[in-house]
Amino acid sequence: MTRRVQILKDKFSQSLGLPFQELLPSSVIGQALQELKIRYKQRLFDPIVTLWAFLSQVMDTDKTCHNAVSKIIAYLAGSGLEIPSTEKARLLSSTVKITRKIIRKTF
Repeated sequence: MTRRVQILKDKFSQSLGLPFQELLPSSVIGQALQELKIRYKQRLFDPIVTLWAFLSQVMDTDKTCHNAVSKIIAYLAGSGLEIPSTEKARLLSSTVKITRKIIRKTF
C-alpha cells in the first residue's frame, strides 16, 4: 500500500461521521440515482448516507455494522438532524443494502 493511501485510510478510520461526503458529494450520487431512475423517499438513511457509510465501513479497520451506524449517528448529530432511536439504528444495521448499479455509476 502506498504511503498516500495509508495516510488517507488512517484519516478516514479516525474521523467522526462520514468522511466520504467530502470526496463524493451528494450531488454526484444524486445524479447517478437519477440516471439509474432509482427513486427513494427522503429518510434519515437514504441511499446517499448509506453509500457514505458503506464506503467508510469498507475503509475502516472496524468493519462492523455497529461502527458504521455510529458514524451515521455522528454525521446526523453534526448536521443537526434527528438522531434515530436505537430500534431504527438496529433496523439499519440489519437491512442496509447497496446496489452494484449505484456504486458502478458513481465510480
